[in-house]
Amino acid sequence: MAFAQRPNIARVNTILAAAGDLFQERLCRRLLDAGYAAPTGIASPAALSEFLCECEEDTLVLTGGDWPAPRPFLRVAVRAAAPTIVLLNAATRRVEQMALAEGARAALDADVPLISLSVALAAVQAGLIVLDQPLRAISRPLHPNSLDADAEPFGTARHSARPLTAREREILSLVAGGTSNKGVARVLAVSTNTVKFHLAAVFEKLAVTTRAEAVAEAIRRGDLSL
Repeated sequence: MAFAQRPNIARVNTILAAAGDLFQERLCRRLLDAGYAAPTGIASPAALSEFLCECEEDTLVLTGGDWPAPRPFLRVAVRAAAPTIVLLNAATRRVEQMALAEGARAALDADVPLISLSVALAAVQAGLIVLDQPLRAISRPLHPNSLDADAEPFGTARHSARPLTAREREILSLVAGGTSNKGVARVLAVSTNTVKFHLAAVFEKLAVTTRAEAVAEAIRRGDLSL
């Protein structure tokens, strides 16, 4: 699978909030490796609260570690209505559900592949919720009472929608990496209009209206893997 570039979240102020310096450094390196600018580091929930109160820009918070260590940062971010991704050292299904029940938009393993992390960042920025068992996006939050480890998570119901064609999946895989329509056309040696035609068909089949939603829904349905 080829990816030309990473999804763009340059217009969002990214905050890395974690108590441990080593964990912060690790996540910072992963973001830099994924092609993003260095995030703002914050080491305490109180400092995060103060920062979010004063910040006037759109902000995306990343926190993590061994659950429940990220919980204080997550609660501060949720109160400030800042979308938050929790990167967990042990991302079990139950721990993911607990983080989502606390208000996280994504609960991922800290070692999630870089391209999957990039897609998760784009999906959360688009207002979706992302799971990592395996990575799949859902469009509504988990209920706090639905923490049974054996319970079926939201978003796993079978769909009667038409499956994507091989060409549509090929185009969407490039879109998932942030490739523009012109870039997709160059890679596949087709016209831009052909790319637009296929994307319109993808949007209709997946019942979505944006590229980020299309990627997230295709991952959730199993039509696209990263």
